[in-house]
Amino acid sequence: MNAYRSVPETEPLSLLDVGCNVGAWLSDVRDRRPSARLAGVELNSTALSTATRNRPEAILSRAVAERLPFPDGTFDCVTCLEVLEHLPETNWTSAIQEMRRVLKPRGVLIVTVPHAGLFAWMDSNNVRHRLPGLYRSIVRRGLRDSNYDALERHVEWHKHFTKEELETIFGTAGWNSVRFTYGGLFMMPLTDWLSWPFYRSGKSDHPVRRMLGRLAALDYRIDFGRLSYGVCVVCEKA
Repeated sequence: MNAYRSVPETEPLSLLDVGCNVGAWLSDVRDRRPSARLAGVELNSTALSTATRNRPEAILSRAVAERLPFPDGTFDCVTCLEVLEHLPETNWTSAIQEMRRVLKPRGVLIVTVPHAGLFAWMDSNNVRHRLPGLYRSIVRRGLRDSNYDALERHVEWHKHFTKEELETIFGTAGWNSVRFTYGGLFMMPLTDWLSWPFYRSGKSDHPVRRMLGRLAALDYRIDFGRLSYGVCVVCEKA
């Protein structure tokens, strides 16, 4: 599963990343497409500040996916990578509709989300729900003083979508045709679990931690079909 493969070849490309975090994806696009006009929205002000430092030439705004601060038909491509699952269920359709609104005709929307595959149960973000005792005794105590506070922020359930659920969401949002690609089996959640000791000790850049990240990236390049941990949805606006 490689989101970049679906980015249109339009030159110069105009691309909006919804939920851009610290701007890593925007930097990747910039490296591949130096002439691209980039924009991003992010709700977390700390992450947005980092993204602004990383990509000073991009148009970056603090905004939510359901209310994008751009006119209709602005972008050739809109990406939303591992973001939809963090939104309330009631906002999924409106967010997808809003991304469709800011796309140009024949523009491409690329959305990646966790898939309800064979190893979805391993999602470390859901540990407080599945194994509350483990969370209280190990995770919460062990990570309390570290910089890794993601688990504390994930109060709501981390949704893993089925193909049928995504077809319903995108269909309701006005998309008549969607394409699915899959990737990864279990290395992504396994990497999250094995990384906790490094986050706890403040060594997130440890060589072993980086190696685990590379293995997870390689795993995500392999399509395991309906067993996969991740899914990419691609739509073209008529």
